Amino acid sequence: MKSERPVRERLLDAADAVLFENGSVSTPVDVILKHAGASPPSLYSHFGNKEGLIASALRRRLTIWTQVWDEAIASAESDVDRLLALWPALRTYQAHHLAERWCAFSGTAAAHPSPSEQLAAVLADETHLLRMRLHDYSVPVAGKNADSLASQLFIAYTGTMATMLREPYEQAIDEGEATARALVARYAA
Repeated sequence: MKSERPVRERLLDAADAVLFENGSVSTPVDVILKHAGASPPSLYSHFGNKEGLIASALRRRLTIWTQVWDEAIASAESDVDRLLALWPALRTYQAHHLAERWCAFSGTAAAHPSPSEQLAAVLADETHLLRMRLHDYSVPVAGKNADSLASQLFIAYTGTMATMLREPYEQAIDEGEATARALVARYAA
């Protein structure tokens, strides 16, 4: 007899499948519970409330995303490729991990203008990771202009994510990466 996945994992999977496609505000808890095959007490005992579930699902996503990005950086052959590894990582993430129409972090931030402490922490961690890495990998490429380049690449990345709402993700990522390459070329020249 095949063992069933633990209820905690089923709830996290349901959050991925339901919340980040339909929107965390508009999706009732009953839909999440039904998708997970779970009861209300299981959600509350594992996560406290819906925001706790969202924060845990985002934390799991951030762990997966960081691993995918780490692998893209590790396979890069130059300083420029390490800096731009964000876009190949995004391609891999969308194709092989958790595909959604756009950034679950941005969508959650938009839907929760006054997030709980737990939710605010994971949103801040994701933003910090993006900004820190873009800055650190901009230094060898842009030197004293690393802050400016990192900021512009952050905007190019978030623009890529927003474009995924309007175009197929492959096209949005290609366009975002082309924009990022043009920005890097300005600073690397």
